[in-house]
Amino acid sequence: MLPRIAGVWLAAWLVAVPSLGQSWPDPVAHDVLPYATAGLTHGPCLGAVTDRSVKVWVRTRAPVEFEIVYDRQPRLTDASPAVPGHTLEVADNIGTVTLDGLQPATRYFYGIRIGGHLADLRLDYHDQWPSFRTLPNETTCVDQENNPAGLFNFSFSIGCCASQDPIRSGGQYTSPPAFDTLLDREGGDVSFHIMNGDTIYEELRDGTREGIRANYRLYWHRGRSWARLMRNTPMQFTYDDHEIGWDIHGCGEVGLGSGKWLIRDLGTAVWQEYCGWASHPAKHRGTVRLGTAEVSAGSPRVTDREADFGGLDLRTVSTVHLDPYTPAMDGGRLVHRPPKQAHASAGVYAVAKVLDGHTLQLDRPVAAGGTVAYSIGTHHYYDWRVGNCHFFALDTRGERTRPNFEAYDDPARSVLGAAQKQWLLDGVRDSTADFVFIISPDPFVIFHTAYHVDPARGGVPKGDGFSSFVHEREELIGEFDRLDKPVLIFTGDVHASASVQITDNVWEMMAGPMGSTNHPLGTCGGGAMPLGGAWQSHDRTVHVKWIGTFPDNVVYSRLRQPYYAVVDVNNVSASPRPQGTGYQWIAADAPQVVVRWHDGYHGRLVYAEGISADVGLATPPAHQ
Repeated sequence: MLPRIAGVWLAAWLVAVPSLGQSWPDPVAHDVLPYATAGLTHGPCLGAVTDRSVKVWVRTRAPVEFEIVYDRQPRLTDASPAVPGHTLEVADNIGTVTLDGLQPATRYFYGIRIGGHLADLRLDYHDQWPSFRTLPNETTCVDQENNPAGLFNFSFSIGCCASQDPIRSGGQYTSPPAFDTLLDREGGDVSFHIMNGDTIYEELRDGTREGIRANYRLYWHRGRSWARLMRNTPMQFTYDDHEIGWDIHGCGEVGLGSGKWLIRDLGTAVWQEYCGWASHPAKHRGTVRLGTAEVSAGSPRVTDREADFGGLDLRTVSTVHLDPYTPAMDGGRLVHRPPKQAHASAGVYAVAKVLDGHTLQLDRPVAAGGTVAYSIGTHHYYDWRVGNCHFFALDTRGERTRPNFEAYDDPARSVLGAAQKQWLLDGVRDSTADFVFIISPDPFVIFHTAYHVDPARGGVPKGDGFSSFVHEREELIGEFDRLDKPVLIFTGDVHASASVQITDNVWEMMAGPMGSTNHPLGTCGGGAMPLGGAWQSHDRTVHVKWIGTFPDNVVYSRLRQPYYAVVDVNNVSASPRPQGTGYQWIAADAPQVVVRWHDGYHGRLVYAEGISADVGLATPPAHQ
């Protein structure tokens, strides 16, 4: 591992890697089939990278057996290691494999072999052959005298809101440029990219699971810059409203009847196929279950003779929806089913117990009998560690109650739900990391007011983020502020970028949009929000350090400014050894995180924020 200066790795492999303006020589010792001829339709995509492993995702025209071939050199041969996998028709011809036993901080080149032939995975003739780099670990930069804990530097990128819909994006482009810019300028540096919600926007939906899949297939096919990034940069995902079909409230509110909150599980089932596969493992996460069951009026029992509930772990269940659905598209607009069409027993339920392999007991009796569709949701939140940084990825849609628009501080209302909130609070309290990163698809102190479509709303939150659940927001901020470490909350949903200091050591960092039309300032908290300075978010005064958006007098459809953010974690520096060759690694007394926002068109730095691990401490640690 070579040093990184000013956030850039001085990596030796760059010497051997051609620029994006050059093409690779033939990477194999045998024939290479064109991409489509090999039977591929989408992918490969990378995800869930660690110091020893990475996941690889592919989709094919029909179910096939395949191999992921990989090596430390671009010339893949029959002697290169290979891991077998297969795509399944029931999963939309998608397959994933895990490459394990890899070396830390090492670049690997990889390909897909089908029927004995390697597929050419380059989207364009001048593209690099796809590759990835594993994460460093405690052995990478260990120095017994100066860095005995084995700290290391790394970078990751983050962004949200990547519409490719020509209507929503004003017809200007269908392949957001920010992904190409990010890959071209930062691709050799960032360890992974976090897509923080709104990866897709509603197109081609007909109210069915197949319609949602078609929406993803369209984006994965049309978004060439998006596909190029995912082939070379491991991904992490959260989901927000557009993945599942517009705003939803009440998915986790047991006791509700029919309404818009029943659209969650069809969307998340397909999201797991196309995005959720890249999540790091979590004991509380299962699979979304969809089926049809028999119910009887006055009975809490749900019976599905085709199901196998014997292996259902109730710790992985969020809530059950009876009569779930997803909205359809009509002329570019979402159409929700009128409530009068819903089954009389439709609503949000909890599972009290599993009675047998085909029968569940709900928390309460149903109102009417008959045959009804159902879905069993699961927990999509998860966490992972990279060195001295602890990441917590939230689910801010699937576990929430409805907001109380008459009293935002209602203690009975919640974005996270009881299980997720306890998991988060326990996790940050127990974490030994120097930095805590909260990945929240919805904003904390910044509002989403819908001003861009309804100026009459003024500064009123529309219910998406934590500003419509102030009691829970303040509880979380209070707990974060009590930690003796910086807590950076990376948020999305609003099509803007911002750096907002909430307390001495708690920050909201909004990064986006990566492709969607921007929101004006009025949408980012109402007309009273400044471009910089003190601002009142309900009863809390925060400091807006910077916000990347437009004034309200610009027509919404003309707001065209994509952003992405890169986060540099700086723990060590390198210097030549006093004797001999090589470097000695010097651990910083106070590690630092630098968040920098870049223009998505050409990568120009537009703002940066540096946060030290000793932020908020009365006395900085003495130099050792």
